[in-house]
Amino acid sequence: MRFKDSQEQQQYLKHASSRGNVELVYAGLDVLGSTPWQINRKIFDVVIDVWNAGYRLGKLPPAVYDEPEPEKTPEMEIDLKARSVYIQRQREWLGNKANNHSERCNVNYKIEIARAVSILIHLFCSLPFKLMPSPSFSATSFTFLITSTFAVGPIHSLPT
Repeated sequence: MRFKDSQEQQQYLKHASSRGNVELVYAGLDVLGSTPWQINRKIFDVVIDVWNAGYRLGKLPPAVYDEPEPEKTPEMEIDLKARSVYIQRQREWLGNKANNHSERCNVNYKIEIARAVSILIHLFCSLPFKLMPSPSFSATSFTFLITSTFAVGPIHSLPT
C-alpha cells in the first residue's frame, strides 16, 4: 500500500496489519492484481473517433479550446475596477486554456496505453501456445512493445 513519507501512517499500517484488520484490503488488492486487462472495443472506437475529430465529449477535452476569450471593454481604460476584472478573467481564461492542453495530453497518454495493451492482448491471444512469451519475458520487453506501438499523428483504430 502506498503512503507518503509519513512515519505515523507507517505505524498505523503496521499496527492494523499485526491485528489482522487489513486482511480484506490485501485480499481485494490481490483480486484487482489478478484481474486481466481488457479493452472494450466498441467504446474505444467511439473514443478514437471523437478524439480524432477534436470534439469535447464527456471528459474528452476538445483539440482547440472552445471558450471565448474575454473581451476588452471601453470602460477598462478609465475604470480601474473594470480593468482588474478584465485582467482576472483573462488570467482565468489563459489558465483554463492551459488546463485544456494538459488534459488533452493526459487523455492522449491513456488512449495510447489502452491501444498498446489492446494490441498486446490481441497479439498474445492469437499466438499459438508454443509462441507465447516465455517466463523470461521481462518488463523491459513489455515496455519496448508498448513504446514501439505508439504512432505519430492521429490515432487510428485497432487491428481486428
